[in-house]
Amino acid sequence: MRFVLAVLIPVLLPAQTRVQKKSKFEIGEVRATGCVRRAPENHCLLLHTLDGTTTYTFQAKPEPELGTIITISGQAHQGHKACKEGIEIDITDWQPTGQQCEAAKK
Repeated sequence: MRFVLAVLIPVLLPAQTRVQKKSKFEIGEVRATGCVRRAPENHCLLLHTLDGTTTYTFQAKPEPELGTIITISGQAHQGHKACKEGIEIDITDWQPTGQQCEAAKK
C-alpha cells in the first residue's frame, strides 16, 4: 500500500498545485458619449469619450458625421480585431447629441 501511495502522490500533486490564470478585465455592454474621429484604418471610427479617459473603435452604417458628439451603445467585440486603436466594440445603436466636438468648433 505504501508503494501505491508513493507513486500516486507525485502524480496528484502537480494537478493540485496548478494556478489558474486570472482572466484579464473584459468589458461587456458599452454606453458612452464622445467625439467621433476617423481611425487610421479607413473603415474604422474612433469615439473619444468626453472625459478623455477612453477611446472606442467601431464601425457603423450609416456612419455618424466626423467631428460630432454622439452616444453609442454596443457590446464588446469578440474575435479578430479589425482596428488597431482603442477598445473595439460592436455598435447596436448610436444617436447624435446635436453638438460638435470642441476642435471642430474652432
